[in-house]
Amino acid sequence: MYRKIENDAKLKGKVKLIGIGVGNSEFEVAYFKKVYKIPFPLFADGDFEIHKKLGEVRTPYFIGIRILEDGSYTIYYSKLGGAKDADELFDKLLKDSGLM
Repeated sequence: MYRKIENDAKLKGKVKLIGIGVGNSEFEVAYFKKVYKIPFPLFADGDFEIHKKLGEVRTPYFIGIRILEDGSYTIYYSKLGGAKDADELFDKLLKDSGLM
């Protein structure tokens, strides 16, 4: 998904992808990022603070958030579980966001 976003002039700079290492330390997240060559930002959440704010959902969990012009936001996608087809999920996220 990250590469598709970065390679599309209409999406680059408008769509961001991040990962949250629930229960993971900075060291663990940095190691994971290095070993698996993850190009997008990953955030450690060793104390589960982010996880708690998200409602203590299980992982993997996908959230689509659209930031509005006034700085507020709307959650347009929220789903537990992995994606069977990454391209299908990507297309759904873009469509539901209103960008496509």
